[in-house]
Amino acid sequence: MLQHEEHPLSNHGNLLASILVRYSQIGTLQILSHSRCMRFGFFAKGLCNSKPFMDFCKHLSDSIEALLFLTNKQLMVLDIRVSRHADFSLIELDRDMDSISLQEISLVVSLLQGYLGANLVCSDEHEQIEDVSWYDDFIQQVLECIDSDTPLQELIGFRENGRVLVFNKSHASDNS
Repeated sequence: MLQHEEHPLSNHGNLLASILVRYSQIGTLQILSHSRCMRFGFFAKGLCNSKPFMDFCKHLSDSIEALLFLTNKQLMVLDIRVSRHADFSLIELDRDMDSISLQEISLVVSLLQGYLGANLVCSDEHEQIEDVSWYDDFIQQVLECIDSDTPLQELIGFRENGRVLVFNKSHASDNS
């Protein structure tokens, strides 16, 4: 399915697919080339706009900043937004791609899972992963290769009918 390729732009699509396969709690994932950010989308049952949830967002932000301090990385972008839709919430987290790491992604997923519990919408595909370490190694390797000079494409990844799909947004908009 996924292959390690020398061409970094094609690896970015594989990066999104690998993160989505590895972390079933992430509903959508985007690379925003204009801001050089990754946007993680999490779906939660119910509405997440209460004071306790805002306190949790502050805890999440502080935890990310502490991890970056410990790894001697500079935080450029950290933005958390919540939008309400009928009976669920979409939690979006934007992070600059120059400083994000596999450890941070794991931390964010773990903290959200711990806080939201069964209200965090997860895919059932996670149980089918046989070699989690391969995904972790690949994700870490690609993230380490991204710096301020790395060209980025506008990509979006999501799940549909048990599959992970990744699209180049600029090519998708050209076809409409």
